Amino acid sequence: MKLGICTSFAQHEAARAAGFDYLEPTVGSLVPDQPDDAFAEVRRQAAQAVIKAEAFNCFLPASLKVTGPDADLDALTRYVTTACARAALVGGSVIVFGSGGARTVPEGFSLDEAMRQVTVFLTATGVIAGADGITIAIEPLRKAESNIINLVSEGYALARRVAHPAVQALADIYHMGQEGEPYAAVVPGADMLAHVHISHPITRKPPAPGDGGDYAEFFRALKQAGYDGRISVECGWDDFAAQAPVTVDLLKTEWEKS
Repeated sequence: MKLGICTSFAQHEAARAAGFDYLEPTVGSLVPDQPDDAFAEVRRQAAQAVIKAEAFNCFLPASLKVTGPDADLDALTRYVTTACARAALVGGSVIVFGSGGARTVPEGFSLDEAMRQVTVFLTATGVIAGADGITIAIEPLRKAESNIINLVSEGYALARRVAHPAVQALADIYHMGQEGEPYAAVVPGADMLAHVHISHPITRKPPAPGDGGDYAEFFRALKQAGYDGRISVECGWDDFAAQAPVTVDLLKTEWEKS
């Protein structure tokens, strides 16, 4: 298991000092909507980072719709082509497809048609990402953030429907907690599990001793699923320097014990 943190390139030294193994910045930090000279500075920062950006999240801006009448596959393809190429150039292996604003189905629009649009988008994206050595991890989101693909089981099913090796799924303990999905749901069909996010399952705060989060149970489910890959902490911090080393120690200890 490798433990990472969802944060920017600028925080690389603080992240390593806390004990994290890799960074997970946003895809937006790769400036996919800007020319190559704007990306040159990002490459410089990435090259100087003491730990690398192995994953990226927040794949699409909310303005670039995947579902509904405004979905534009050509525009999406252009954005995805640049994003995947740039992620690979700075050492990325995984891009998380959460993007609630982009994929949320407009009111009154057919859910069946929206799912078809998502499937078409991910099929095209899988071809692009796979050519760059990138895996797209479908992130189930709580209903407050998206009205489509809310459960790990749904993420697995969508990945199977796309049927491209570069399109898999993600399990996020917070979204599972919000939706009441048991941690054991990661086990059936776990060959589709490519990435994991963790935080406190109810508050989305940094995991801490005695906070009531059953991280060991989550880890046992991941191990039963045969997962031993990247786990990124995705949460808000009140005092990163004080909290982060505690979170790292807790999660690495709980992983070893589970």
